[in-house]
Amino acid sequence: MIEGLRWGQSAYETEDDIARERDALGQLGLRLRASTASSLDLRGVEVLIVNSGVQVDAGLLESAPDLRLVLTTTSGSDHLDLLAAARRQITVGRCPLARRDAVVETSMAMALSLLRQLPSLHDRARQGVWARGELPERGPRKIGGLSVGIVGAGVIGQRAMQQWSALGADVRFHDPAIEGSTPFKALCRDSMILSLHCALTSTSRGLMDRDALSLMPTGSILVNTARGACVDLSALAAARHLGGIGLDVFSEEPPSALAQLADRDNVLITPHSAGFHPEMAADVCKELVAAVRAWLAGERLPAQLVPAVST
Repeated sequence: MIEGLRWGQSAYETEDDIARERDALGQLGLRLRASTASSLDLRGVEVLIVNSGVQVDAGLLESAPDLRLVLTTTSGSDHLDLLAAARRQITVGRCPLARRDAVVETSMAMALSLLRQLPSLHDRARQGVWARGELPERGPRKIGGLSVGIVGAGVIGQRAMQQWSALGADVRFHDPAIEGSTPFKALCRDSMILSLHCALTSTSRGLMDRDALSLMPTGSILVNTARGACVDLSALAAARHLGGIGLDVFSEEPPSALAQLADRDNVLITPHSAGFHPEMAADVCKELVAAVRAWLAGERLPAQLVPAVST
């Protein structure tokens, strides 16, 4: 049997979810134990499965001499040191499909709600105000022909582009790794909806800073369901020319200023919940099984990760 470890458990994962993974991977000859401890003896572990709460850095890899495969149950991979893994010839993969559609749908729901000013109109109704007469001044917009910018054209970003295009939006994207990428500043200037779907890297950290936000048109909408550190919250709070802000992720979770951040009628905040749906755990399990099966067969993983630069 191959020795495996499932390290870390998200708030919405249950013991049944972990048991499902254990049973499914056991059929492939992988004996999986699970732990949420802060530190573990990794000697003998050949396959390590983690969530975003476990930092798989060079030090951790050094403490796992038998490790051959690392899988993250997440779409994001900024908690994994890909260079260190490559130096050790450790295969690394992720699970990008389990949350893909839910993340895209949440980002679109946020943008469309803000575009139609649903939160503020609902607020007026709660105050007992029938705000129909405010509509000409408010100017809620429709999506047909509206410019939508997607930052990050990976698995999730590509699906976002497909869905926005299906609604009739004029969609462009920024991703230097993909042919046809629009320069970032131009995308900021020209997009009435800017939706972030990029990985957190040295270049995307703090991407939406004061300068980038100042380029966005008056009345435009920013949605971030990617990584919290991609947005400078202080600069965002000062960007009063924006028509709406949708945030699902934060550098600090939960953010210490949660109530203050949400105390504006054109701001929507959710608790890093964009990817959740009742079938998510089962979908993650399927991706883990597919990855381990490919690895055992000596094939490339369905969502294999490699360093951005050669080692």
